[in-house]
Amino acid sequence: MLMFWQGRGWWVTWIALAAMVVPMLVAREVDGPAVDRGVALSMTLAAVATVALGLRLNRGGPPGQPAAHSFWGLPLQYWAVPMLVLAVLLGTGTITTAEEPGPRGGVAPLTSGGGGPK
Repeated sequence: MLMFWQGRGWWVTWIALAAMVVPMLVAREVDGPAVDRGVALSMTLAAVATVALGLRLNRGGPPGQPAAHSFWGLPLQYWAVPMLVLAVLLGTGTITTAEEPGPRGGVAPLTSGGGGPK
């Protein structure tokens, strides 16, 4: 069996998942600017918690040894960097969950001159 974590490194998945889902539950929406801001704020808080938790759990290890609590080979506290990148991208609107407006009516009209049966 291939393990992607050591110790409590798997906690980073649940911390990130909670940071994405809780704002959706609070806002009772799954997309839009309110959810983007909520996820950005909660992901920032999750990143701070991940750094604090990682530094606390991985302290006191011998130098040069792998971290006791890691996920995909990275110590737990390093996972705060991708969380902060996601928070900044959502907070600045670079990426968004808002849907783009599509054509009204659902089905686009057929163009004239088609090759249908006669």
